[in-house]
Amino acid sequence: MAKTKTPGFPFLGQGDAGYYEWFEMFIWFDKPVPRAKRKALLRGAPRLCVLDAQWPNASLLWASTGDQWIQQHLVEEYGTPAAKKKMAAAMKKKMNDEDMDDDDLDDTIAMGDEETKFNKEIDEWLVKLNEKQPILFVARREDGEAGGTKLGAWHKASIPMFKERVVPVLAKLKGVGEDDLRRAPISIAVEYVGEKNVPPAVRKLAERD
Repeated sequence: MAKTKTPGFPFLGQGDAGYYEWFEMFIWFDKPVPRAKRKALLRGAPRLCVLDAQWPNASLLWASTGDQWIQQHLVEEYGTPAAKKKMAAAMKKKMNDEDMDDDDLDDTIAMGDEETKFNKEIDEWLVKLNEKQPILFVARREDGEAGGTKLGAWHKASIPMFKERVVPVLAKLKGVGEDDLRRAPISIAVEYVGEKNVPPAVRKLAERD
């Protein structure tokens, strides 16, 4: 079987990601995206990526559900009819402050292949998105509370790709304030790549309070 070709842009954190309460992912485009083009770029995206999609900067898309209910979203989007029915019943109990046993609690969690389906959709969508609007890099943090991410081949190939293609671009950035959300994906990426492997200018950008 032929090996799958690694996409031509870095995706730091790619792989079998687990999610506990939150989902967010940062997509940094090669060039600023005009407002008039942004809505069209999101067509065909996994629904959970656009529930609260925001643009903190013209070059940066912040994909997120906007809440801490990722488990419920996963079941609603990718769960079996039985899983959806069980979750609806369990969530009704939860919202009514009724006593919940271990089975009820399990029913509020995505216990099937929902995460696998979501992660696969993300990978496929990013490749298509890059064809529409070239991507500089993507960053998704590991969720330690969910057991982290089984990092994939794309992530591993992204480490040298990031150092070669992205670091020189970031090193030239100016005017990035302390509250600038562009620091978030830089911080995630540097955490994967290693502070010692990036120049001081990029390490500075990765600093967050």
